[in-house]
Parts: sequence; structure tokens; C-alpha cells
Amino acid sequence: MVKNYPRFSTGAAPISVAAKDFLAIVNQLHGLVDDRKLAQFHQTEFLLAGYDFATGEMYGKSIRYDEESNLYKRFDLGGIKSGQVQSTVGFAGDCYHDFFEGLGKKIALQKTELNYQPLETLNEIISRQAIGSTIGGNPQIVKVYRHRNFLPYAVRQNGKADVTLFGRPLLEYERTLYPIVTLDRVNKEDFVHYPMGASPRKHTKPNDFSE
Repeated sequence: MVKNYPRFSTGAAPISVAAKDFLAIVNQLHGLVDDRKLAQFHQTEFLLAGYDFATGEMYGKSIRYDEESNLYKRFDLGGIKSGQVQSTVGFAGDCYHDFFEGLGKKIALQKTELNYQPLETLNEIISRQAIGSTIGGNPQIVKVYRHRNFLPYAVRQNGKADVTLFGRPLLEYERTLYPIVTLDRVNKEDFVHYPMGASPRKHTKPNDFSE
């Protein structure tokens, strides 16, 4: 849809308009499916979020199946208060209740504004999963800025040297220039490693994964 629709590919359409058209396409596909039990519509959910340049505000919706209308609809993402600041957090998939329960406890304990607590909570859930679980692997992290800019982050799992990018482990000969986060060092000084230079005063080689 994004590639074939000029307004989306050039960024000329606000994200709210993109959400409306995406919803129309999903419902068209929904209408073409014969075996609705096999399709498991009630288990399929999309999260759509970003900045709306038309309003200047953050836009976030959950697009999921509504049994009463037998259609996919847009729903507001959940709000959460942290450090007296209201924030929005979206979550789709298994362990929904475990995630928000763990996030709520972490926020109550830390009493600070929302920052990396959702990542910490997600990593804790992943770490508890047994072999064969439907949840696993390293998180995929992308920081989204205004005006369609974004920055992917590579991830190093707790106590391991292997680095993953978009959920895929980098091969031995592969290198990344994206920032690398170490999941068990959240909010610590060495939490984020910059292959192009950890700070203006300390530069590292582009291929160096060391701390």
C-alpha cells in the first residue's frame, strides 16, 4: 500500500489518513476470507503510531477485530501515568497482561517519567520464556522522530557478545554503524554503544563492538 500509493510513499498524507485507508484495505481482505475460524481474526492486531504532521501531535491506534460489528476497527492505545506525566503505550501479542502488570510495578517503584521501562519489561518477559515458546529472541528497536525520520538500534542480549539487528543475529563478518544497546545495562552509562564514537571525546573504530 505504501509503495503503490504516491501520497504515502512521499509522506504527503498524514498518518491518520494512512490509518483510515489501511483499515479499509484490511476489511476488504477480511471480506474475501471464507474460513473465518481458520483465519483467527480475533488474534490479529496491528499497531500504528507516529507523528501526525497535520496536527503536530503523536498519533497511535490499535487496529483489531471487533466481534460485534464483524469488522476491524481503530481503538485508542492505553494510557499510563509515570512521574506525573501521561504517556501512551501500545502492546500487541501474547503476554499482554503480564507486560502491563510488570510495567505498572516498575513505574511505581522507579517513580520517574516513562523512558526505557517498556523495553526493560519486555526483556524480562522474553528472558522468562522456555525453549519452544512463541515469544523469544532479541527485541527489535527503532526510535521514531518527527517528519518520518527514524533510527534503528542493534541489540546485544544480556551477557552475550552476539549482536542482532531487526531481530536477526549479525553474521561474523557483518558490522553495523547503528547504535548498539545492551539489555542488561539499561539506564547505565554504557547502556548504548556508538560504533562511530561513544562520545565527542572518545571515538571507536566503526567495526569495534567492544565497550
